[in-house]
Amino acid sequence: MDIKNIKKEFPIFKQKINGNSLVYLDSANSSQKPQVVIDKISSFYKTEYSNVGRSVHTLAVKATNRFEATRDKVQKYLNAKHREEIIFTKGATEAINLVASSYGKKYIKKGDEVLITELEHHSNYVPWNYLRTDKSAIIKFAQVNENGDVEIEEIKKLISNKTKIIAITHISNVTGAILPITKIVELAKEKNIPVLIDGTQGAPHSKIDMQKIGCDFYAISCHKMYGPNGLGVLYMKKKWVDDLPPYQGGGRND
Repeated sequence: MDIKNIKKEFPIFKQKINGNSLVYLDSANSSQKPQVVIDKISSFYKTEYSNVGRSVHTLAVKATNRFEATRDKVQKYLNAKHREEIIFTKGATEAINLVASSYGKKYIKKGDEVLITELEHHSNYVPWNYLRTDKSAIIKFAQVNENGDVEIEEIKKLISNKTKIIAITHISNVTGAILPITKIVELAKEKNIPVLIDGTQGAPHSKIDMQKIGCDFYAISCHKMYGPNGLGVLYMKKKWVDDLPPYQGGGRND
């Protein structure tokens, strides 16, 4: 891999910071953007911009077609069975809030349990904490071992007949720990427990296949994988797309 040529694809690295070449070590927070992405966004605003799904004039039709073509590309990238399983959000945080709100509204009641881990980012804790407050639910935390990993046995130990959903990170943004998500999903399926995976680090750093992973929900933050700010993807298995109540009213429900 020719790292120098890859770096040339990112115009931000042409500048100097305090007289030195820019070194950026914060990609786990947000990645820089390659020229091809910058050019595409600029071109859309210059020549094609219109609202999506609202009008029938030429620009609106073109923008809507591009929007839906993007959904098809994401479906293929994630190997989702149905295009309807690809939901665009404002980020992974909103994607997780969507699930916590809609699933929680219908299926969580007093005393029910949500199982997460000690590795979770606030994006995969705070939404469940709100649910805990609103519904008097219980959050259980799977502990990390001395190596900073969460073992499948720890997950198995915490599952009870009150466990209504398991929400776990794919890869920790702090330690880099990789959770055994496939094994966790298989275990959850035996108990008919849905699984949400926070894939903000998993999506940029691994090949993800929804058919192999088998989870019910997978949240992605596009700005961490060379895409624009304010954009995320929620993979939601079609059974839940058809079943859960709307997260928000008005406008488009994508």
